[in-house]
Amino acid sequence: VGFRSTILDPVVTQTQPKSVTATAGYDAISHAVESFVTSCRTPISDIFARDAWQLLNSNFERVLEKSTDLNARGAMLLGAHEAGIAIAQSMLGATHACANPLTVMYGTTHAVAISVMLPHVVRWNGRVVGNRYADLLRASGRTATTNSAGDLLATRLEELARLGGLPGTLRDINAVKGDFSALAENAATQWTGTFNPRPFDAKAALDLYERAY
Repeated sequence: VGFRSTILDPVVTQTQPKSVTATAGYDAISHAVESFVTSCRTPISDIFARDAWQLLNSNFERVLEKSTDLNARGAMLLGAHEAGIAIAQSMLGATHACANPLTVMYGTTHAVAISVMLPHVVRWNGRVVGNRYADLLRASGRTATTNSAGDLLATRLEELARLGGLPGTLRDINAVKGDFSALAENAATQWTGTFNPRPFDAKAALDLYERAY
């Protein structure tokens, strides 16, 4: 059964540039991953975030390789929609808190900033929500222990970013280490950081920027 509908029609996305497919898709992936582990997650957000991750993780590469694959594009649209529902229930976390200051200071496209920060935040959060990340990995057919899940999920997220031609480090977006303190102070004021499963403040943000460099 295809994913076409009058609301989510993948046909209209076929002509968008590959870079737009990559950035929009990766941003949706980040919504699924972050909303699944926030401190205010709910049973409803779990359902939508988990299903969104399954759809997005399994179809991201397909839409990049073949823009005319309407089932894959429909699955991405549905996954992005479900991830948005999850956000409405459970909010986001430290990835978005760290990404926003990068956009402000350097004009970095939002999803590009997300692609740089998300794997590092997942590894950093893994010590407190490894069981949740293991759940996501199981949903996509991968096995992980609570202790290894953060690293394994982060590695998968790095792989997806590479497939989309997205930057992997702060150096790639010409970030300057001398700006990290100011970036961290800004990140600590972002409302999304208050919902991160691991306590997040300026010190934590500085650590994450240094990891991402």
